[in-house]
Amino acid sequence: MVIMMKNKKRKKYKILFIFLIAAIICSLLYIFINDNVKNNYIISNLKDISADVFKISSLSSLKNENNYNNDVKKEINNDYKNEIEKLKQTLHLNIINSDKELINASIIKRNVNYWYNTITINKGKNEDVRVGNAVINENGLVGKVINVNNKSSDIKLLVALNEDNYISSKFEYEGNEYFGLLSKYDIKKDELYLINVIGDFDKEKIKDINVVTSGLSDSFSSGLLVGKIKDIKKESFGISNTIILKPTVNFDDLDIVSVVKGK
Repeated sequence: MVIMMKNKKRKKYKILFIFLIAAIICSLLYIFINDNVKNNYIISNLKDISADVFKISSLSSLKNENNYNNDVKKEINNDYKNEIEKLKQTLHLNIINSDKELINASIIKRNVNYWYNTITINKGKNEDVRVGNAVINENGLVGKVINVNNKSSDIKLLVALNEDNYISSKFEYEGNEYFGLLSKYDIKKDELYLINVIGDFDKEKIKDINVVTSGLSDSFSSGLLVGKIKDIKKESFGISNTIILKPTVNFDDLDIVSVVKGK
């Protein structure tokens, strides 16, 4: 009778333990799936746990590499070579931007439902990442830090533009600087729109000119590459222009990025 009671207790503990593990897994999945969750103390810690899980799983995959067949090994090696090449380009960027201190990071989360909205990286308060820091890669501006946890941070992408986060940008044309606001992104055409640009331009001469952040009305430092001019259109009353840009960053292929520290 006593043994039966003990067995029942053990079963109860097992069920409670399984339930607890399932609850933790569901919570982590919810954090990964839902990008609209408010970043409070509990959510922040769960995101940090997720970052640790990502690191552990990455190490595990490296340790188990010898268990794969030769074809798979070749595929993995090619992926590693690509990662190394991108990292070299990022390190080269660190040299180019010698006036800025950069923190290199990997993307650990990207929600399919919010593909052009936010990403999560594996660096946070421990590396002195702060809300408002710009995030770039070897090709240009990726976005801005909006939430910071101890070991991870959330980044709002440049292409997630709305009226609350227009970005002041500029370009040089025939020896003069012209300013405008990045207002929206067309996903289908892969085009950014720079509005309220005042001036007269030759459509052919202006093509492929670099557009960079101006540093005037937002937290981004100046000189971060945004895109290249593709076309130009006069706005309704013919006073100003809308400049159409081709982003220099491929927002469908992001993995290694750099956080720009400070202003």
